[in-house]
Amino acid sequence: MRRQQGGWLGPLNRGEQLARPCFRLHLVAHFFSHLLNPALLALLVFGVQAHVLGDWLAGSVAIGTFSLFPGLLLWHFVRSGYLDKAYTDDRNKRATLLLLGALCYALGSAALYGIGAPPLMLVTAASGVVNTLLVWWINRFYKISIHAAGVGGATCVLLISVGSAAWPFLISCPAIAWARLYLRAHTPMQVGAGGALGAGSTALLYSAFIG
Repeated sequence: MRRQQGGWLGPLNRGEQLARPCFRLHLVAHFFSHLLNPALLALLVFGVQAHVLGDWLAGSVAIGTFSLFPGLLLWHFVRSGYLDKAYTDDRNKRATLLLLGALCYALGSAALYGIGAPPLMLVTAASGVVNTLLVWWINRFYKISIHAAGVGGATCVLLISVGSAAWPFLISCPAIAWARLYLRAHTPMQVGAGGALGAGSTALLYSAFIG
């Protein structure tokens, strides 16, 4: 059998030629959305801070309450059928997830304070609580991007924690913006608002408590 362009089944038609790259881009967009979700961002941020500060006890507590438990909770909601997908468009269900996340973060912040975690880590934890509650409040009337808010806040934290070593992470900002727009999960304004909220609120908290 003679192999033709497109494989052994013959040449691809115009629709198939267009569908293949679109399908790949769809997978890439989903990959970025999963890679840069709040739970994995918390894992990265607190892992970096635990390494820089040399306090893996506080780092482990933070990772457990800000990353592992919220991530498992989200997985449970998807598996149980409460959510039709991990990043739901239903604003009421988004509100429930945000409030549960804020509760996890508040408990984590209290635990960090109780074990005497470094100030840098405490402010990071507090910014997680504040940003989540701000997003929850805005979500009541506007579908602001949770992903963009998380990336904006994480970028700010990493720049403060490790300085110029965090510059490569800046690529995550356009990456998550493209992913959420490509998947039609948000409008440009919703993505921009999320990024500005996450970075701005975090920067204000750090300037107020760290100086």
